[in-house]
Amino acid sequence: MNAKPNRSTKVLQTKSNNGMIITVVALIAVAVVVLGGVVWMAQRGGESNPITFGETSDDLIDITEAGVVVVGPQGAPTVQIWEDYMCPACGSFESQYGESISKAVEAGDLRVEYHTLNFLNGQSGSGEYSTRALAAIQCVAAKESLPVFFDVKNAFFAEQPAEGGGDRSTRELAGSAEAAGANADTVECIGNVETNGGMDKASDSADNAQKSIREITDRVSTPTVAYEGKVVEISNAAWLQDILA
Repeated sequence: MNAKPNRSTKVLQTKSNNGMIITVVALIAVAVVVLGGVVWMAQRGGESNPITFGETSDDLIDITEAGVVVVGPQGAPTVQIWEDYMCPACGSFESQYGESISKAVEAGDLRVEYHTLNFLNGQSGSGEYSTRALAAIQCVAAKESLPVFFDVKNAFFAEQPAEGGGDRSTRELAGSAEAAGANADTVECIGNVETNGGMDKASDSADNAQKSIREITDRVSTPTVAYEGKVVEISNAAWLQDILA
């Protein structure tokens, strides 16, 4: 038998208890916000998802001990590319040649070594965007397939902050990566690069990139492309076709 509702428990809607209800609801809302902040800070403060150079999910991607991201099969013609994620000219280079490079790599016709610099850090609002973006792309290289790596790399350049004060946070980079197809593990790694050792690894990688470019040319500028130890004239729009031929 169903019990009759207890009428004595009905709340009397007076002005006084209306105010009390509103206060309780407001306190609950504040508690939820605070709890969310605690969870987010715990994620940022944890050592979650650090990456180890040399360990990647795709056999066609490698991260060397120097932090160079290498994509493509061994034995294919190999080009070296020096770039900085804060560099507008690098964004233009990616827009013009990124798709052709990715198709050649995925077809097994090309191997690319990406040497990423951070000498334009000072052009960002935080003073460290170039390093942050490098740390993020190293997360992607370690944890994603080759097509997703190229998609995220393209997205980072397409959504590049303005030189001279622009910036993007780890959360924004993680969001861009997720929108480009990155998995939850990668997104978490990017979101924690400031606490999981990613920034230190990226900074060391950028220092190594400075050294490697000086082995090719006296001029440190981005983008720079080299093939067989010589700087490629990328002003020649057919430079990639010439190498593949």
